[in-house]
Amino acid sequence: MKHPFHALLLFALLAAGSAASAKDREEKFILLEEHRVSIAVPDGYVYSSGRDDNGTLVAQIADPKEKNRLQVVFQSDPDSRLGAESQQMRFLAEKCGQYADGSVEHSYDFKSLAPHTGIGTYCSFTDASLVGREPPKGEFLHVTMGVKAGPGWIIVFTLLSNDTASKEHQALLKLVKESFEEKPPVAPAKP
Repeated sequence: MKHPFHALLLFALLAAGSAASAKDREEKFILLEEHRVSIAVPDGYVYSSGRDDNGTLVAQIADPKEKNRLQVVFQSDPDSRLGAESQQMRFLAEKCGQYADGSVEHSYDFKSLAPHTGIGTYCSFTDASLVGREPPKGEFLHVTMGVKAGPGWIIVFTLLSNDTASKEHQALLKLVKESFEEKPPVAPAKP
């Protein structure tokens, strides 16, 4: 599926980077003053972030062979407009219409993301026009789109892949479930 890198709301990239473990590196974002979200990027995966034309904070993580790509848009959600599963399903149904129409599934099969913290929902689609053939460069057979909400913030993610059973696809979906978590601010050391 061809997927434009959609941007939805504004954020500022104010901080990034420190080591999380020998294998993963942790990327940190300060979303407004009260929210700090971290991402555990798997070893060998390519990470990039920046702002789109609207100033929205976006991040992308790709596997080493770039056959799977995770795109994430960070949003403020102080009113918890996507804090319930039913709200997330309505939001995804609006955003995923183009994928459902051209998919093998022709419908939404919402699944709980079951993240460590917060709440999340996602759905996946298979591009009917690409079934049985090698997708051209820049196009993907599968698109998985979802939402993960924490207190006062959300991420909207799109996972593009040609094989949803691959270890790389599963690693990126696991990353969304287990990472993108809010970290409390670090208090300055006392003299």
